[in-house]
Amino acid sequence: MSAKIEEPTVLFGKSKWIWAADATKKNSNVIMRRTFSFGAEKPPARAFCRAACDTHYYMYVNGNAVVWQGGFNRSAHGAYYDEFDIAKFLVKGDNVIVIYCQYFGAEGAGRDLVPSARAGFIFECNDLNIYSDETFAVYESVAYKAARRGNCCYAGFGMQYDASLEGQIQNVLDPMFNSSLFVKATEHAAYPDEVMGVLTPRPLPLERFSAQPVIGKPKKTTDQFDGDTYTITLPREMRVTPYFEVTANGQERITVKTDRTDCQGCFGDESSVYSAHSVEYITKPTVNVFECLLPMTGQSLIFTMPHTVKVMKLGYREIGYDAAPTCEFRSESERLNTLFDKATDTLYCSMGSTLMDSPERERTMWLGDASIAARALYLSYYDAAALVKKVIDDVLAYADGDLLYSCVPGNVPVDIPSHGLLCMSEYGLFAQYRNFVGDAAFFRNNYTRLCDYLMLWEMTEHGVAPRDGNRRWFDNLYNIDELLIENALYYSACAFLKALGAELGERDYDETFDDRMTNIAEFIESTWDGIGYASSADRYDDRANALIALCGLVPDDRKAAVARLLAATQNASPYMEWAVIEALGKLGRRDLALRRFESRYALAAESDGKALGEDFAGYGTKCQSYQAAVVSELVQIFAGIEVKDGARRIKIAPDFTALKDFRLSLKLATGELDVRAKFSPTRVDIVVDNRTSGAVELDILPECVGRGVERRTISLNKGKNKFSV
Repeated sequence: MSAKIEEPTVLFGKSKWIWAADATKKNSNVIMRRTFSFGAEKPPARAFCRAACDTHYYMYVNGNAVVWQGGFNRSAHGAYYDEFDIAKFLVKGDNVIVIYCQYFGAEGAGRDLVPSARAGFIFECNDLNIYSDETFAVYESVAYKAARRGNCCYAGFGMQYDASLEGQIQNVLDPMFNSSLFVKATEHAAYPDEVMGVLTPRPLPLERFSAQPVIGKPKKTTDQFDGDTYTITLPREMRVTPYFEVTANGQERITVKTDRTDCQGCFGDESSVYSAHSVEYITKPTVNVFECLLPMTGQSLIFTMPHTVKVMKLGYREIGYDAAPTCEFRSESERLNTLFDKATDTLYCSMGSTLMDSPERERTMWLGDASIAARALYLSYYDAAALVKKVIDDVLAYADGDLLYSCVPGNVPVDIPSHGLLCMSEYGLFAQYRNFVGDAAFFRNNYTRLCDYLMLWEMTEHGVAPRDGNRRWFDNLYNIDELLIENALYYSACAFLKALGAELGERDYDETFDDRMTNIAEFIESTWDGIGYASSADRYDDRANALIALCGLVPDDRKAAVARLLAATQNASPYMEWAVIEALGKLGRRDLALRRFESRYALAAESDGKALGEDFAGYGTKCQSYQAAVVSELVQIFAGIEVKDGARRIKIAPDFTALKDFRLSLKLATGELDVRAKFSPTRVDIVVDNRTSGAVELDILPECVGRGVERRTISLNKGKNKFSV
């Protein structure tokens, strides 16, 4: 190896986009190799690499997995490159880099991918003087057959692999491997070129994955006609790539899927089944060792094969976002503890190159779902906060004038007005960013654009005029009061932007916001009938009444009536349940909020599922990102933790009419916070370990303690603060 050279002034300045000879073939799979040697020299302490691929790649160095599903799905605004260091995998003597590359193309685009017109892989390692060019050897595997056409909503198809066609590639990860199947890579273009465009750095960490396949202990069942089925129960809902070692006679078919491969529709779409990724493998004689480079989502991994196939090992690699939980919650209620754990697992499985609405069925970002999941992400995986920023950047990058879209990045942007309004509300995506991160500069640069989005709605004498967009959707369940929901969300969005403008010194829209909020408030007031708010007779919507309460539009003398309505009416699906729970808290009835919460989530808490699904009753997907709202409710409503202004202001107000005994640990932008609270009929003990740089206050409220204690607000010191009431 030559000594390290100076990095070129242009990114990938010495590299070429490479592939097999035909780089336009859809659904192609290419193996690339690059050998090099240090002789007797010690490998360098640094070997910093950059790589990009359309569509994905998996990289090994000397048999060690280094990158697993590298390469973000492209967007309409270009693609990304990855950065990583391979120095710890290098050895004296001969070394090899092996890359398995996949190109989906237009046929396999799905919702979450905008394909280019050409496959390609590009690589540079200046420390090793290695650049993608014809010194790489490539083999386009003919073992990958025509992809199974499923009806899943995300990029790529299921895998069909005929091992009898693969040729002599069993030792491809060995530096000494040699095969005439591999030829010089074809150089297709220098960087940058008009097809691939300019690459930008990956804004999120590379996926975390198991260093070696995890070998499972499957449960075997046998059928006289269908053969043997081996089921590995996973520790939780997970994204995995399957692995197996078997012996066979040849031409037997092995299928691999998860318990979520066939995903049911929901809420009017119950009869539909969405087929996600699966693998069909055709054996060769004797030993078959295969790693399915195709992430699947589920709670169990299922291998089915004829009786003539003998299993040696079955397993998987877990793949997921590179972040660990930063929140711990425990209470006297095991049901609440179970729901918290399921919600954090649900969120983790929904974190990838975006905040996926469901990793089982769609893997795309919906603005409403992302808004609900974002707050839970900040609370439970704060080290993944960059993911929320990427979602926001994607939304702004795809904006069509003033229009904000769901399902971006991808090839099918969707304008759903209710999603946009929730995103802009005091409880939405931008508000969560402001509360947990701050970053005034970001809002200053985008304030006018966000305000102009609200100007797409027209006002009437009776509130805001509903806007159709591509799809009118508010929630999946029953008795939806669309008119009141849209007006309440619009009111909240105006309130958020007006408050934000005051912070930024931006006043140009104040008069417009004031006029519209007044108009909406008067319209909402006109819908009160003594029982609740309703835009049409005899139909009370808990979601609409909850949003009105969250807007602060319920007078004091009506709060008890609205709380009764919210406690008794159950129209909301889990998508909007958070609003009802928070509204009951704002109305001073966190006891009713907890009662409703435990009742509605009873089946979910008691089910065998390790994640939370699309519906309370178990229909639809079994892992749905908006269900991460459970984290928000437990932390912010029941434990009473309010985070504002980039976590520079933190309020703690436990409500012992809801939770009697809990402990909570949080990581926030300003540091870490631990809260321990315990209630008895004669004494309340609260211990707060404040390791933040924010202003932390503790509220002691008689209505939350349940007896006549003094109402007071206490500013907490750094370190441990102890109180007994």
